[in-house]
Amino acid sequence: MKIAVVLLCPVTVLSCAAQTGQQDIRPAQLQALLNLPLEQADQKRNIYKTPLKVAYSRQTSRAGKDCQSESVQLPFTICIGQADEQAETDYSIFYNNLQMLCHGQDELLALQMSEASRVSYRENTMKTAQVRWPSGTAASGVVGRVYLSLVRDRMNELYEIYDLNISQ
Repeated sequence: MKIAVVLLCPVTVLSCAAQTGQQDIRPAQLQALLNLPLEQADQKRNIYKTPLKVAYSRQTSRAGKDCQSESVQLPFTICIGQADEQAETDYSIFYNNLQMLCHGQDELLALQMSEASRVSYRENTMKTAQVRWPSGTAASGVVGRVYLSLVRDRMNELYEIYDLNISQ
């Protein structure tokens, strides 16, 4: 079952900002950016904003439109698995770059703590979905849709919280 692999194994990919997979940055990485003169810091921040905005736009434009043309269960399940993989890749790009847009160490720590809570919530929610839909032809598709919803909802939450960091 492809969806189980996607949900249990984190996707590791190269993002536009040359970071791999979803990972917390070290406080020293952010501090190096914060220590730059304002003009240089602004230029660097723009490097992180572009891939973040592209990943966010890709996911928001697909919300509610994934796999609509698939009417047979197996192609639908494969399509949802691919959508889950793309959402995870986009989320990693979004999160990794968002960390570099934090305005200080406290903001970075709060984001990283929030992310740790989100991972726990996601795991528990996915377990609940898998218990509710343990087998059958629709199971992996339903579980995949739940995963997509969790990822996209989190991106929307973070975009609202960090809107000024992203738009400035």
